[in-house]
Amino acid sequence: MALTSLEVLDTAIKIGFGSIITLLGTYIVTKINHNHEYKKDKNNRFFNSLEEISKLIEECTHISLKYWALVNESISKKSSFKPHREEELSKVEIELFHSFKNLTVAESKLMLLGLKEEASLLREYGMTLSKLRGKFFKGNEDITVENMRDIREEILKKRETLFYNLSKIYNEN
Repeated sequence: MALTSLEVLDTAIKIGFGSIITLLGTYIVTKINHNHEYKKDKNNRFFNSLEEISKLIEECTHISLKYWALVNESISKKSSFKPHREEELSKVEIELFHSFKNLTVAESKLMLLGLKEEASLLREYGMTLSKLRGKFFKGNEDITVENMRDIREEILKKRETLFYNLSKIYNEN
């Protein structure tokens, strides 16, 4: 059976269209996969950043509460505050000073992620911790155990508000 030129042309056109359809299909699927991977990577970076921010905040919180406990102990025990506890308090004061860098880093990450409200809440939280360090220290005769309890409650309330907002964002995305 001899092929006519019309049959050859017909076969060539079918092969050509098949190739074009395959090429377009491959391009579309590749583009969709690439976009999906990009979004997935972006979401992973977002979640990792939120987790890192939370870790930085908690490290500072831990040191602040350790400082609070030592100052509270020094106020309640006054004359029986042991020298080794005095030394521990001095070390924690230095630790607390250096831990404020964590809050600055966390705040900058929040702003980078476009989370202005949470950055503002973190700033307020940091100012409360700063108030702890500035007003509540061993040897300050004006503070009482009740004042110490109040500042601790204020710190924990601001921390709770901050983490509530971060948790909402984390769960929404």
